[in-house]
Amino acid sequence: MGEVIAISSQKGGVGKTTTTVNLGASLAYLGHRVLLIDMDPLGSVSASFGHNRYDIVAGIIDIFIEEVPVSKAIHATGQENLDFIPTNLWSDEGEKRKLIGIAPKIQLKKVLQPIKEDYDFFIIDCPPSLGNLTFNALTAADSIIIPIQCEYYALKALGRFLKLIRIIKNEQNPDLRYRGFLLTMVDMRNKLTRIVIEKIRYTLQGLVFDTMIPRNIRLAEVPYRGGAVITFDKNCTGARSYLNLANELLGHKVSTVVAAEKSGEVKVVTEV
Repeated sequence: MGEVIAISSQKGGVGKTTTTVNLGASLAYLGHRVLLIDMDPLGSVSASFGHNRYDIVAGIIDIFIEEVPVSKAIHATGQENLDFIPTNLWSDEGEKRKLIGIAPKIQLKKVLQPIKEDYDFFIIDCPPSLGNLTFNALTAADSIIIPIQCEYYALKALGRFLKLIRIIKNEQNPDLRYRGFLLTMVDMRNKLTRIVIEKIRYTLQGLVFDTMIPRNIRLAEVPYRGGAVITFDKNCTGARSYLNLANELLGHKVSTVVAAEKSGEVKVVTEV
């Protein structure tokens, strides 16, 4: 049965979609069957594979609102072993808010059940919000990866989000586990970046992936190229980093994280 991994953070612009697309593509490259699920209304996963609204037969909203079978919403990416379900939210902002609020918090978990044996990994790109789409993702997930941009306020933005995850774990999904925290947009030439990395690794102990994702122009070119970075430049630093992350994830021991915010800091306790 495939593992459901949510890529989530309350903060926008930290590399959630980049990680969803390129980690998924790297796992597929290594021979694993992967389904990407776009829960972000921006629809960036579709764009990453060159799909626009007219290429989409059905998507996550059709599954939630029209009860379309999940199999009807699965689209090919063009890469072997890698498929995706688009978000297909094309309406104005008011309608988006209406649709986002209508899905029961356990709906995604239910609709994935018929296809749990068809894939090795389900990777969910979550929106940078605490609405029902995020609740759906975290309730359906077996584990979670949280990208953290290497900036000064990174840890302060984590506290509230980790408390939310603890609530979901206690009330909806007691089996939810952390895969790890992923440092993104890393530029080791910057002294502040190095200081932030040291603080994050000290605060979160052994829960931070060894692999770090650098700032890399090839990663930014993914939507333009219409495929994950590994498909057009597998030797660039971005592609190598996500391939390293995939290999680390495949051998990474899953831990439970209990987090609480205290005096603006994040306190983390691990249980193996």
